[in-house]
Amino acid sequence: MFKKAGSLSLVLLALVWLCNCAAQPTEIENSQVTSSGHQANRVTIAVTRDFGRELVLQKEVEVQDDTSALKALMAVASVETKYGGGFVSAINGISSEYSVAGGKKRDWFFYVNGIASKVGASDFILRPGDIEQWDFRDWSYHHFVPAIVGSYPKPFLSDYNAGTVIVYEDGFASDAEALRASLKNEGVSRISCLQYDRLPPEDKQMANLIIIAGEENDLIAELNRMHKKLGFYAYLQTGRIVILDAAGNPAGEYGAGSSLIQATQNPWNPKGIGAAANVVWMVTGTDASGIKRAADILINRAKELRHACAIVATRDGVIKVP
Repeated sequence: MFKKAGSLSLVLLALVWLCNCAAQPTEIENSQVTSSGHQANRVTIAVTRDFGRELVLQKEVEVQDDTSALKALMAVASVETKYGGGFVSAINGISSEYSVAGGKKRDWFFYVNGIASKVGASDFILRPGDIEQWDFRDWSYHHFVPAIVGSYPKPFLSDYNAGTVIVYEDGFASDAEALRASLKNEGVSRISCLQYDRLPPEDKQMANLIIIAGEENDLIAELNRMHKKLGFYAYLQTGRIVILDAAGNPAGEYGAGSSLIQATQNPWNPKGIGAAANVVWMVTGTDASGIKRAADILINRAKELRHACAIVATRDGVIKVP
């Protein structure tokens, strides 16, 4: 997560989050096999603009045990930094933008496996298979977007939490089971399905949750009420999905049959947003057909989420939000 603030307090906050204590970055070889003959450990680096709408570059690189997210980025792109190297101000010539008069604020933010890091890129050590995404976006409405959907299913492959629970409402048990089978096929080993009113308090706090339910469900309703705090650009409102633009202005509404998939760090984790290692995904819609469409996208059309912050789906296709 990288931003440059317009006030001293925000600058200090950015420095706390993004301090760079690492040595100068070194190039990582792109060979399939290391010089010793062992198979290389690979990570994927994606650079995007405007909440994943535009792909600037995507490459795989080899990483060593101590490779930071910043080093990996520097291996595939031209990077400019500030504040001692802890603040990424430009990638491949795309630089931070500020307009006091217009209120325009655009910077680089980064995610690993769809989750915003609680440390700076120079301190985040990558692991084989990680997906590191840098997105250049407007933060005038939301500085902090805790999680995105664009690295699916990577958030559920992490071993930093108590596994994944697919929580479903009456009428969606078969969708939940189909999603569980799909994720197991992707390598997610610790995963179960539960009706939402049987969810144990410990799992609610510590597990990854995928909630397949409608607007009136208690869990969905609570997330919906917190949509500003959770960094959402879409929310449910009396049978409609309201989407916002990057500046937080209403940008559209979708009615019957519409679907919504969006993610956040688990707000019920006692550590709080920004420190939680587990995520909550809303797989919801305006009605039963919309909810089933959302589940089907994860099961059969997950590539349509690639690099996205969140998505709304209608009969006509998938829309990246915002």
